[in-house]
Amino acid sequence: MSERGPEVRLAGRGVRGDDWEFVRERRVGRLATADAEGTPSVVPVVYAALVLDEEPVIAIAIDEKPKGDPYRLRRVRNIQERPEVALLVDDYDEDWSRLAWVLVRGSAALAEPGDAGHGEAIAGLREKYPQYARMRLESLPAILIRGLSMRFWQGSDGGDAAPERPGRQELAALVRGRRSVRAFDSRPVPRDVIEESIAAAGWAPSPHGRQPWRFVVVESQERRDALADAMAETWRAQLRLDGQDQSTVEARLVKSRDRLHRAPVLIVPCLYLEGLDVYPDGDRQRAEETMAVQSLGAAVQNLLLSLYAAGVDGGWMCAPLFCPEVVQEVLGLGRALNPHALIAVGYAAADPVRRPRMPLHELIVDWQ
Repeated sequence: MSERGPEVRLAGRGVRGDDWEFVRERRVGRLATADAEGTPSVVPVVYAALVLDEEPVIAIAIDEKPKGDPYRLRRVRNIQERPEVALLVDDYDEDWSRLAWVLVRGSAALAEPGDAGHGEAIAGLREKYPQYARMRLESLPAILIRGLSMRFWQGSDGGDAAPERPGRQELAALVRGRRSVRAFDSRPVPRDVIEESIAAAGWAPSPHGRQPWRFVVVESQERRDALADAMAETWRAQLRLDGQDQSTVEARLVKSRDRLHRAPVLIVPCLYLEGLDVYPDGDRQRAEETMAVQSLGAAVQNLLLSLYAAGVDGGWMCAPLFCPEVVQEVLGLGRALNPHALIAVGYAAADPVRRPRMPLHELIVDWQ
């Protein structure tokens, strides 16, 4: 295994220099896109690795097509529906110790003639590929992939590559892309996606590394309906205490039941305090339990981000906090498992309306 070179900073974006050179020097890659339903498509492409305004960018031409309208190309339609793409650039050798690849991830968009970066992209592609010299590319859009992150792998005598450290742009896109979904379609969620997401939750920080949380997965329609009905009775009583009229109460309950009924999977994060340190004084014991609750939130965030990275959405509901005994009884949980939340998991039936976020200057109240 050869060691990777130092990280090159381009306008604050981290891309390793030799990964960039590997991609820049190769002649062909495989572009992976997916449509709005997540159906994948892979096609070989030629490309140019450019630096535009100090940002690393991958440019791909949409050249003259004998079959007609280039906007009908599957890769173009996919990018318009779902901009997240991957480009695999690799070397193959019969000596498998010399195998190598770089996986590039980023967000793709069409640059129309006259748009920023379009002219530079065409010039870079023509410089790399003489075949483009006679093609009329100026009047056609080009694909530009930005927000790049790269993962390198090279064959060796046994060991694998070092664990990948995601780039800042990749992480920012993941964090900002996650959304709270309340309406799901009926497609099942693969079991391995659920398992990987719960495994990601297990890497959250926790007091003394004790991981004071457990997760219950509710997949059967019968059990989901039973849980929704049981929690609805408690919520109905609470809404009446708030002074809401009967029609409003019933309308809200219908929406809540439908959400749990339609979500293919429900995950119930439970606080589990059995393994925590025990102190002789109440103050430290209460602080220990507070740390456990805080770490449960971190675990749920890991879970949600992992789901989103796999193309699945989730919606965080706090209903079990208001009726933990009901949830315990319906799901047959022991008293040591204290339900704190309910995560509805599935594929979004429609893009949710997202609430605005506070600007950075309001989030930072002091900097000393």
